[in-house]
Amino acid sequence: MTAPSTGSAATSLALEFDEFDRRGKLVTLSWEGAHHLSQTRLVEVLPAGRDTWRLIPSGAVGSVRVEGLSVRVMPAASLGLTQLFFLLDHAADDAFLPSAVQARDDDELWVSVAESMARLAHQALAPGLLRGYRRVDESLTTVRGRIRLGDQIRRRPGMAIPLEVSYSEFTPDIAENRILRTAAHRLQFLPDLPDNTRRRLAMVDARLADASLIPQGAPVPAWTPSRLNARYQDALALADRIVRRISVEVEDGHASSAAFVTEMPALFERFVESELTAALHGHGGRLLQNPVVDLSSGTEADTDDTGVAGDGTDEGSAGRHRAAPGRHRAPADDGDHISVRTGLVYEVDGDPVTTFVATYPTDRRARAAEHYRLLAACTALGVGRAYLVYPAQRRDDAPQPRRIVHTDISIVEYPVDLSGGPAQSRRAIVELAQQARALAATPAAPAARHRTGARHHTAVHHHTATQIREGRRHAR
Repeated sequence: MTAPSTGSAATSLALEFDEFDRRGKLVTLSWEGAHHLSQTRLVEVLPAGRDTWRLIPSGAVGSVRVEGLSVRVMPAASLGLTQLFFLLDHAADDAFLPSAVQARDDDELWVSVAESMARLAHQALAPGLLRGYRRVDESLTTVRGRIRLGDQIRRRPGMAIPLEVSYSEFTPDIAENRILRTAAHRLQFLPDLPDNTRRRLAMVDARLADASLIPQGAPVPAWTPSRLNARYQDALALADRIVRRISVEVEDGHASSAAFVTEMPALFERFVESELTAALHGHGGRLLQNPVVDLSSGTEADTDDTGVAGDGTDEGSAGRHRAAPGRHRAPADDGDHISVRTGLVYEVDGDPVTTFVATYPTDRRARAAEHYRLLAACTALGVGRAYLVYPAQRRDDAPQPRRIVHTDISIVEYPVDLSGGPAQSRRAIVELAQQARALAATPAAPAARHRTGARHHTAVHHHTATQIREGRRHAR
């Protein structure tokens, strides 16, 4: 498909991709527009002729507008805007209330965000403008606050005036107002916004005129939730994400480009990690974040006749099982080691119970490598079950245990249906945590796993000895 792009806001072309689409689409765009689009990293922009480019998703999701061209890359997990912003909750350090963005799944991204920002900002500013104390360093002809003697001597030796002073000013130019104003200011320049929404954003911008704007790409000032800014917090939660994640370049009073781009794999991994941590911490249990352990056990001489490494016993957990070398600690930098990253390891009273790996690709071929990783992690940790957590492709997808041949290790493929909304997604992780707690409450399971390993080790030696005896018999 090839379509012209005039660069005007009035004439616009909309292209929508699945995030795993590798065929792409053709579009006509100027070199400058193609360069802007490429810099967003939402799509790869490959030359395909004079002013013609092939756009291929690069692994991120989001929405970009350049020269009247709207490019939208949607998650493969069938997420709507509500679920996407719910996942964004786990990509930042501050709280993001699920009610902040009220949007239908078929709403346009920019319109939904702008309308939600206008509504929340007007609610926050209705009781009045929030003010706070801010330190000001200034050169004055009169004394205000305190004199900075060190700066005075260094900058103006022997001069009485002007004076280098510091004082606290009660001002609206504080972090909360700066973030709100910057978000409203950027959004009002987006194309295709309803006139009413644009006016309301402009009113917020004007109401906060005494607060300075945050330049594009500059660090976002920190703010701390408190009793004083409680009425601002809903609006700030959304505004903070807008300032961090939405970039708008304005030329001649119009947006020349606007971009919202985020990485779905990172969002999903943070979501799983955050929810599992909340569900499993406490009662002697904790979730370790991807500890690296040594997969190798040294030489065959290091094992006793039970097949378990003799120098790796964990005396503190002897009642549960005997620990393999390197468990729960990274191998030393020196020496010959085979290390494996174990995912999110759930341990109770210092003993590993199970491990989880969150992976975003949903096709079986892409998940195969994670099965090998989990098999190695189970071997290194001495656990018999691991969970591969990934977004469900269909609503009827159910967990599927896979017993690894010739072992007592099971890897459970555990799909999470993100399309069902935040409550259903959280419920799936809570049920996963309950399964892990049930494993921890089975005291015989770890010992049984290692006894089976010992029987297998003994059986291998018995089979080898039988082969040797048969060979000697035939030699005679």
